[in-house]
Amino acid sequence: VTSAILWIAIMRKLKHHEQKLLKKVNFYDWKSTNNVRESKLLAKYAIEQREDLTKYNKLAGLVTKLVAQLRKLKSSDEDRIKMTEILLEKLYSLGLIDSQQSLEDCVNLSQSKFCRRRLPVVMTRMKFCENITQAIMYIKQGEVRIGPDIMNNPALHITREMEDHITWSEGSKMKRHIKEFSNQVDDFELLGN
Repeated sequence: VTSAILWIAIMRKLKHHEQKLLKKVNFYDWKSTNNVRESKLLAKYAIEQREDLTKYNKLAGLVTKLVAQLRKLKSSDEDRIKMTEILLEKLYSLGLIDSQQSLEDCVNLSQSKFCRRRLPVVMTRMKFCENITQAIMYIKQGEVRIGPDIMNNPALHITREMEDHITWSEGSKMKRHIKEFSNQVDDFELLGN
């Protein structure tokens, strides 16, 4: 106890920038920083929050556990067949598996499959943007919409159905630029209406 009191008395007062930096650090919930695979995924898909990646990992683990439980049942069991069809249909509509044929696709489900269905990654795959960071910038500026709704969240999971409705928002600079390039600009739109 006396050594702790002595250590506190010896420690200097923190400078202003040091106090600001320490406000951002949570010592109670410290994540490991030596996970190479996790940091590669964070950089590859430009994920800003590490918690998103841990959520994807938990979801992938839950799906593989469910598949293991389904495999324990007899293959002729009606409940297994029904649950398998529901699971395969759901994962296919979410865009996480390529076909609804068998449970083999679900066994190899990983967090990178979830990362590939994020809005910026889908936008770069559909050639809306050149890279993921540019897509994130456009999303945060409110230049992207899905159907009638403007999207500002780059962590949004895109289903197969939503993928068809991704467009530039009305009044977007990119939409205007594309129309000018293809000579489809309407004079009324140029007035800012």
